[in-house]
Amino acid sequence: MMTVAHLCQLFYAIIIPFHIEGLMNNIPCTSRSSFTSRRGKKTDVKPVKGKPGATYLQLGQASDQEEEPVACLEGYIPEGQRKELEQLLRNAGYRDVLLGGESENGEQQSTLSPNAFRYRYIKASGMLKLIEGPKNGSREAPNYIPVQSGMENVLVANGWSFLDPDESEPMSAFDLDAANKEGQYKRKWGLEEEIRDGSSMNLSSLGYNLQREPYDDVVEASQSVGVTSQAKKILLEGGTDPPHIKRTNNGHDFSSGTLQSESSLPEGIFVCAIGSLPLFSSVDMSPLILSGSGGWLSFTRPIAEDHVKLVHPNKLDLDQRIEVLDARTGCHLGHFFGTSDGYCINASALNFVPLEKVSGDNSKELADSISPFSWRTFLGDYVGKTDSNTPTITPSREMLLRNVILSRAEKEEIVLGAGCFWHVEFALRRLPGVIDTKAGYAGGTIPDPNYKAVCGGKSGHAEVVKVSFDPTVCDARKLIDCWLAMHDPTIVRAHGKRARRTGQYRSCVFVFSEHMQRTANEAAKSCEHQLEKELSSEVEILATNNFWAAEERHQRHDERKQSADLNTLSFDQWLLKYGRRNTSVLGSSESIQVEVDDDDLDDGMARMMI
Repeated sequence: MMTVAHLCQLFYAIIIPFHIEGLMNNIPCTSRSSFTSRRGKKTDVKPVKGKPGATYLQLGQASDQEEEPVACLEGYIPEGQRKELEQLLRNAGYRDVLLGGESENGEQQSTLSPNAFRYRYIKASGMLKLIEGPKNGSREAPNYIPVQSGMENVLVANGWSFLDPDESEPMSAFDLDAANKEGQYKRKWGLEEEIRDGSSMNLSSLGYNLQREPYDDVVEASQSVGVTSQAKKILLEGGTDPPHIKRTNNGHDFSSGTLQSESSLPEGIFVCAIGSLPLFSSVDMSPLILSGSGGWLSFTRPIAEDHVKLVHPNKLDLDQRIEVLDARTGCHLGHFFGTSDGYCINASALNFVPLEKVSGDNSKELADSISPFSWRTFLGDYVGKTDSNTPTITPSREMLLRNVILSRAEKEEIVLGAGCFWHVEFALRRLPGVIDTKAGYAGGTIPDPNYKAVCGGKSGHAEVVKVSFDPTVCDARKLIDCWLAMHDPTIVRAHGKRARRTGQYRSCVFVFSEHMQRTANEAAKSCEHQLEKELSSEVEILATNNFWAAEERHQRHDERKQSADLNTLSFDQWLLKYGRRNTSVLGSSESIQVEVDDDDLDDGMARMMI
């Protein structure tokens, strides 16, 4: 019968020799030395300089102002081995070696230098492991420096000399270059294969655009004032927060010492420090946060499954943890340890957005908007149709997220007329950033008109749509440009029901501020310059009580009657579908080409019923 003792002997006799021999194969030593194997053969080991990944380490080309490299030894180091390790680091090219570890009784030996390469001796592997490099500097250092100069020495140092195998047996190769490469984080952000065409859109279940951010955009966002160096280290380089330091990038502290009870846990949501995509909520925080037994922020689930991406390791990877990424930027957040242990997330990678800002809260404001790209998806605001993209989060989580977003969302209003309000409303509701719409009447001479009076042509009212929109997603100029592109606003068409100032289907803009009026006038002038024709569009400031909502049967008429796709479109997609002119301006001099059927060329007559 095979006993535990037999299994142990088999393990030490077969597995360990292969591992040790592979570990030491092709590893040069840092100084000339010799050793004698148990077979009596004396072997000289010469130093190797300049080889990538070798122990004479490539410290990089430093600038003139940069000082020579300094190493720092951390952790408990026995007195008898301290000088040996110091000499190894000096042989590797470091000017000085500082002691930053603890003594045997736990006392601190010295203060760490911020410009030092920090190493720790790992006895099991017989190597010095790089823990962290200096915050600033161009020098590079390997992740591992071998302390023992040969396989026999490693075996002797660990008391395994009896396991020294016959040298005639084939050994597995384990290059130090591969070990150094394995220890480097492989970024997942800014990869070309992940980035899609800018005109496309990947809408999440909560209405956020999850199209991957390009490399340059992620780098630019990381350089904003609100992103700390620690956040960059985690998000871009795959670093880790120190244990039990649960302070978010914008300064909210979730350490156990600051949270006395569940009632002291603030309500709010956690967003990525780069890009501000909502990721987690306080509703899903693990009880370990209050107990203090968890070293990092932990959550039972994300705010939406598609807002995070799980990256499973390859079978041959040393690190077998499942990595958690921000779905939009691809930046590193932490790791997922299964449904029982949940998500372990670095607090520095997140910003916390509380439901209510308490007095004395000195946290930094967010640099990016946290508003959804598609408000109708976010609010589940569909009429007569259940859409697959409506939110699937639980009521408590849904209520918290909506309350946080609505409490901070910016909202502006404008009234637009471009023809029959049924079709105008249907098209405008598919624009990004549109929160709500209301069909109605404006610009007339009598109060509280009805549909019959407006159709009679004597009230002077135009059929219009009042649009509530989020300027952080769709600014006023962009919205007005889309409105101008969806119909023919030229004076040549301004007759009959489209007659200027009197027509029911006339081109008109009613605003509620002088600032919005200037924006609308600038957009109209730009459109005139593009078309080289005079516009009939009127731009007026409207008193808030001079907009009259239409009868209920006219509200979202086409949405109730049509079975067409109702999802929010990107701006480019929207112009291709609803833009009428062959060239449509969208907030700039750049234009996109809109396809028009050969049998539908009508000198710009609106596709809509105007």
